[in-house]
Amino acid sequence: MSDDIVENLKQPSQWLRIAFMLALAIALYVASVILTLLTLAQAVFSLLTGSDNKNLRALGRDLATYVKQILDFLTYNSEIKPFPFSDYPSADAQPAEPVVDAKPARKPRKPATKKATTPKKPSRAELSTQAPTDSEDLKGDPEGADKPQE
Repeated sequence: MSDDIVENLKQPSQWLRIAFMLALAIALYVASVILTLLTLAQAVFSLLTGSDNKNLRALGRDLATYVKQILDFLTYNSEIKPFPFSDYPSADAQPAEPVVDAKPARKPRKPATKKATTPKKPSRAELSTQAPTDSEDLKGDPEGADKPQE
């Protein structure tokens, strides 16, 4: 058992990977500071203009991909060394993801509408001048024989 440990400690590839991991841990710290500044810049931009900045969004997506590559390497989920030991990730090298444009901060205003008013009740004078429309109200000749007499 102790012979295996001694053999593992003598392998230069293990020490080399640890050196890469230390360098990438520093890069991860720098990337997290940049992501924080990018997030704040995007928030300020959104407050001032009402929408996000497309270029900052693309940079954020690429930087998030870079952080994922670093984390994959640091956790031994990948043997591929991230930038600067390989190409910097870009949206072109990744599978196409639908990018949803941000919604405008303000909704367009609706045209002014008149307030709904309750229909006013007709007065008695108006009711007496209106012709009855119900067949029960006609009571008699449908031709209008029940006209008021003069």
